[in-house]
Amino acid sequence: MHRNVFWFIGLVLLLSWALVVCIRAFELGPAPMTTAMALPMLLALLFILRSGEDRLSDIGWKGPGWKYMSISVFLPLVQVGLVLAIAAAMGLISYNREHLLAHKPTSNVWLNLVLCLPGMFIPFILLSPFNLIVGWINHLGEEFAWRGYLFRKILRSQHSCLKAVFISGFCWWAWHVPMFWMSPVVAQLRPGQVWLTVALSLLALLGTSSIYSWIYVRSGSIWAPTIMHLSWNLFRGILTGRLSDGAPGLFKGNLWIINGEGTIGNIVRVLLGGFFLFPISRLDGKSSAPPA
Repeated sequence: MHRNVFWFIGLVLLLSWALVVCIRAFELGPAPMTTAMALPMLLALLFILRSGEDRLSDIGWKGPGWKYMSISVFLPLVQVGLVLAIAAAMGLISYNREHLLAHKPTSNVWLNLVLCLPGMFIPFILLSPFNLIVGWINHLGEEFAWRGYLFRKILRSQHSCLKAVFISGFCWWAWHVPMFWMSPVVAQLRPGQVWLTVALSLLALLGTSSIYSWIYVRSGSIWAPTIMHLSWNLFRGILTGRLSDGAPGLFKGNLWIINGEGTIGNIVRVLLGGFFLFPISRLDGKSSAPPA
């Protein structure tokens, strides 16, 4: 692989971990991982401008088109729906009447759920303009770095989509490692449960990496995985809660088990991601791939 790939991986992990630790240690913000989401993009941008081997236009800035935009929104909904269906079938969740979505922005929870879709694009429905902009920048920051830069860089040097998926996916997982240290949910688990969560999260992010890389290559647009990433975090957090800070969702239960990033959620992502390994392996050299 190109030496810039090794430098980028080492620097992005080191600087991100250091930033998260500092934010946590000095109490500079309530969500250290969220604050660090834009850092990978800034570093990738620096590498692109410094090397002269890549162009920003190669990232793929065109719109994803209605087909891939629809997949980017509704596939995460299917994932979260599967998590909730499995948890409900096992009797592990109950309706959380105290959740914000149960009474805002309207008094009808089903209408509020429908409003989540335009809420990703229109201010005030779910988020203020500032939080909406920050949310888009943060998710674009991750996808710009992991798919737009690292995945493409490895693909160009190794000529293998699968290898690019696994290496970039592993680095993406390593970037998330501080979350396990900071999560109040994980802190209450037994050592065996912690290791199970960490191991499943690795497999889940490799599976997710295959999905995001597939839609990035097929659409030729960085916006497709960005929308998919944002949709997943939005719906997962609203419906199943957040593992990062222990906040419950519209459906509550043991977050370690029922959360989208918990045991059931990770298993769903592993299985769904596995379905994309074959189609992603057939994309090597396809003309639809973003310029690499």
